[in-house]
Amino acid sequence: MKERVLTRRDFLRASALTAIGAVVAACAPAPTPTKAPTKPVAAPTATPKPAEPTKPPAPTATPKPAEPTATPKPVAKYNEAPMLAELVKQGKLPPVDQRLPIEPLVVTPVEQVGIYGGVWREAHVGINDRWQNSYFLFERIARFSPDFTKILPNVAKSWAFTPDGKSITINLRKGMNWSDGSPFTTADVMFWWEDVVLNDELTPTKPVRMKIGGELAKVEKVDDYAFKISFKQAYGAFEEFLPSQIMWVPATYSKQFHTKYADKAKLDAAMKEEGVDKWTALWAAKRMDLNNPGVPEIFAWVCKNKLDQPVQIYERNPYYWKVDTAGNQLPYLDRKERTLVPDAQAILLKALAGDIDYQDRNVAGVANRPVIMENRQKGDYRVLATLSPGTYWGTVFFNFTHKDPVLKELFNKVEFRQAFSLAVNRQEVNELIDKGTGTPGQLTCKPNSPWWKQEFVDAYAKYDPAAANKLLDALGLTKKDAEGYRLRSDGKRLSLVYSVFTAGGDQIPLNRAELVKKYLKDVGVEIIVKSVDRALWVPHVHASEHDIADYAANLGFFGNPPIVRGEAFLNAEGNQHIATQWGLWNESGGKQGVEPPAEIKKLWELYEKTMAEVSGEKRIQYQTEAMALHAKNLWAIAWYAEPDLGRFVLVKNNFRNVPDKAFDVETYHTAQFFI
Repeated sequence: MKERVLTRRDFLRASALTAIGAVVAACAPAPTPTKAPTKPVAAPTATPKPAEPTKPPAPTATPKPAEPTATPKPVAKYNEAPMLAELVKQGKLPPVDQRLPIEPLVVTPVEQVGIYGGVWREAHVGINDRWQNSYFLFERIARFSPDFTKILPNVAKSWAFTPDGKSITINLRKGMNWSDGSPFTTADVMFWWEDVVLNDELTPTKPVRMKIGGELAKVEKVDDYAFKISFKQAYGAFEEFLPSQIMWVPATYSKQFHTKYADKAKLDAAMKEEGVDKWTALWAAKRMDLNNPGVPEIFAWVCKNKLDQPVQIYERNPYYWKVDTAGNQLPYLDRKERTLVPDAQAILLKALAGDIDYQDRNVAGVANRPVIMENRQKGDYRVLATLSPGTYWGTVFFNFTHKDPVLKELFNKVEFRQAFSLAVNRQEVNELIDKGTGTPGQLTCKPNSPWWKQEFVDAYAKYDPAAANKLLDALGLTKKDAEGYRLRSDGKRLSLVYSVFTAGGDQIPLNRAELVKKYLKDVGVEIIVKSVDRALWVPHVHASEHDIADYAANLGFFGNPPIVRGEAFLNAEGNQHIATQWGLWNESGGKQGVEPPAEIKKLWELYEKTMAEVSGEKRIQYQTEAMALHAKNLWAIAWYAEPDLGRFVLVKNNFRNVPDKAFDVETYHTAQFFI
């Protein structure tokens, strides 16, 4: 996942930076879904029973891969939206059964089979909100089930590893098309690989997930609808990356902007028109995701103008490759309209007025919650909770490679880290800072992760200043100055600068740090709180210039596994903040950074086993062992996790088939939303 501080999915939906409380209990009741339409709108006369809400998996649940041979239940007859039926009648489109693949993906609606027509209204603040739309539109090789316990087919209908785990064959859907009606085949996959990824001008840094053992994968065409990826060594964990993989580019369209294929005169003319002097800049402009009218896509809706317009419009894709259980081609909604507004406050006002159908970004923060809840009836919307990734706020990162030899020695003693942890009253911090909405405990993975255990949460998390004092005394820190602070081995006061990540005037991290300062003073350790701007925090910590630092961490959950995130295995400098110099040493083969202790190397051995293992059950076993090492060593310390239902979304009451809970709404297929 990307640089942890600056990200989604970076982890992790960053619009909600603090815990929110139990939102669902306070939500307005939803209206009864509108009845199914009659002809000519293609919907069945009988409405399926609404699906039961999905429950989070039990801690012992085992993630299961999709069954490669699974085939969706065939549908006798396909139906389409009235606007498309009219185009077919006019001879401008082929019939719906010719536009769908042989085996379209069948989507079971959350509530009921929907109604064709209508507009999905959103608001955004410009280029920075471009990726907001990706959560609703992007289609990937596979997808996670809504409860994140399984990996399911999506663009690919199936896949299978060789027994040795060194190769995986991925099967696309035969007869699937791009939005312009051109075939979607392995030719588009091979163009992406050979002419984009392997082109050093376009991709100087190769995709890290396509590497194992320091060597890039090999991608080969099997036939028009199957391709094989081969690796230097076993890479079973690649399966867990499939729900985030986009491995194609519309080849026919894109070749006109690629120097290998385009006529030079036409390419030069296109560059001049675009106002760029390099073909790679032209390529970037023409391939800018979600802002490229005319680019063939496989999304449910395709953009018709750019996002700098007052209203950016996305219209239904007539060749979309998913249907509902009654054979109705999705999406139900005719289009999406994204209104450009000046700032987040304008988005909030539009949402409160009921002028937005679905919105979380820029509104779903703890400060907005009171006014949002008060205006539900007036705005005719409901507030739905979304599953959080279980992020631990106020995580403390120690500088294990400190230039000060005394602090370096202390930080590298687990007894000091245990004392630091025991000295803080997590429950009180949670109550005073986040109104008791968080879950006090030690840094670990999300509770519904299959590698979660209660003992990991409880590890040295009890408030016990007496035990903390005993541990500090045992470390030889028995002498104190006139103010009661402990003295280091060199006679200086034991004083630690606490670098706190701050952004946008948010005072919560500073307030939390001040409480930590008070608790540590009680055991004789001085804490000096220092606010560090967002833009400076990462280079400050990754250069090992801090004493201790505060931000957030998460050791993974299925759907965002620890093998993706550096925090869990501490093997990559760029993706984690715990001992970045150890990660750098590992990445550079010992040429840079600092060699870590044996326990870290043991963690890296588990990483290698996890990456290679084809069996999902064995991967869980290795990841559980990794969590146990974290609980034993306390390489980072956390105070509490945000609540499981701590993030929320505003949804109009007539906007249906929206799940009550989901970390990523795309696991439910946004194409099934309807009015």
